[in-house]
Amino acid sequence: MPSPKGTFVERLIRWRLLLVVNILVIVFLGVSLSREVVRSRSIGAEIAKLQSQADELAAQNIDLSELRTAMQTESYIEREARLKLGLKKPGETVVVVQEEEPGTTELETGNASDPLDLVLDDQAISVGVANPTKWWYYFFDKNTFNTLSDYE
Repeated sequence: MPSPKGTFVERLIRWRLLLVVNILVIVFLGVSLSREVVRSRSIGAEIAKLQSQADELAAQNIDLSELRTAMQTESYIEREARLKLGLKKPGETVVVVQEEEPGTTELETGNASDPLDLVLDDQAISVGVANPTKWWYYFFDKNTFNTLSDYE
């Protein structure tokens, strides 16, 4: 009968060596696989980001094409010519309204007929009074309203 090759200890050492080599190969394959999984996920995230940017650019492109179409209409061109260039149609008159800069004035307090404590000083040049305040005076205090009207 043929005897087994080597002793029990020699066979055990060979099997352990084979086991260690197999474990090293499995660890190497696991590390490689995990790197590829991480790389695949990062590429997927970048694809999603680029897709969202492409969608935003497509929406912006649609908006710009709509604006371009609107700017090519006759009504838009006429409106811009009237507003920016001051052009007019035959028979029309151009009126330019300029706003005056409101000045400052000193205000007195303690007048019983003035519920908002906005009594005008006689030496005031110009007063910037809010429109709701003017309506208040128009309906409830005609004297102050008339005084305001005199200064404007």
